[in-house]
Amino acid sequence: MTYFLRVLFLPFLFTLLPIAGQADTPMLESKLNSNLNSSLDNKYQLNTEANLDNHFSPAINAFWDKHAQIKTFDSEVGGTINTVHIKTGQPNAVVISQGRNESVLKYKELAFDLSHQGYDVFLIDHRGQGFSSRLGGDPHRGHVQEFDDYVTDLTTFVDSLQLEQHYQSRFILAHSMGSAISALYLEEQPHPFSAAVLFSPMFSINLGALPVFVAKIITYISNLICNWFSDIACYAPGVGAYKQSPFEHNALTSSSKRFQSSSNTFNDAPETQLGGPTMRWINESLFATEKAINNASKINIPMMVIRGSADTVVTEQGQDAFFANTKHCKSNKLIRIEGAQHELLLEQDQYRIPAINEALDFFQQSQQGKLSCIK
Repeated sequence: MTYFLRVLFLPFLFTLLPIAGQADTPMLESKLNSNLNSSLDNKYQLNTEANLDNHFSPAINAFWDKHAQIKTFDSEVGGTINTVHIKTGQPNAVVISQGRNESVLKYKELAFDLSHQGYDVFLIDHRGQGFSSRLGGDPHRGHVQEFDDYVTDLTTFVDSLQLEQHYQSRFILAHSMGSAISALYLEEQPHPFSAAVLFSPMFSINLGALPVFVAKIITYISNLICNWFSDIACYAPGVGAYKQSPFEHNALTSSSKRFQSSSNTFNDAPETQLGGPTMRWINESLFATEKAINNASKINIPMMVIRGSADTVVTEQGQDAFFANTKHCKSNKLIRIEGAQHELLLEQDQYRIPAINEALDFFQQSQQGKLSCIK
């Protein structure tokens, strides 16, 4: 069955894997250039690569082991969802919504940095990945039945935290797929957040030269055919079970230490390993990103979008369309980090520090009442 699907659809679909060039954005955005020969403005004293080994660092791991409290809940739409609460008595809170094929362990360094800047941190393993229940018929298939299930889980998680009762200011920080989930959540649900920052948001997947409407048709039909012959969701052509990738020629980050630290979390906790996406996941994601763009005007809080100019995983077209639909909020900002790849939070210091500086500045401006969102 898998061979049949590959023969039928491979010439069309994966073009999902090739790299497409980024189009120039027509809208106003701040562009931050990085220079290896210039000193970085590390005004928040964020952790640096000099302090890292290939397993983050002893200080980061000690912080995580001491403060990361694991809590789970039963999802309304099935399965068990894993979360982590890092509460050190801070006055403000950040909820982190992760990207595809990530676990809470990947965010050790970011949680370490945010805690030192006055934030309690709350993280969620989205369904089908990390330590949460797996879907699709085996643990390695990156699958979701309905993209809205992610939003349902995030809503349950945030509601359980009762953030308004415990924190002066509340923020949501998201990466890639987590940004699409967060956008839909903010569009559809009453929420406690004051502002949001989206890193490398997945509002359009890099399909190469393949038109989105064609990808929707192909993934829908192939998933339908797969369901006729198997109870297990079919991988998209060209992908399969988890396989550790080398740093060389990776499309995610130029930081070898952060790449290895993230990769080693999969070795330390094999149950978090995840393979490629299924046809269903791709189809659901294509429709969900379109929905998030179309309803972006419903978001009622200031938002910042931060992206890397060398990102080949997602494209700028969807980000531009999403941002254009939030023009009613004059405080919104679009930031481009020149030279940075998709994993801004795992990038080299020259990219990561300016990106996180922007996010922390944005949060501080919100706390000071300097941001507004007027329709």
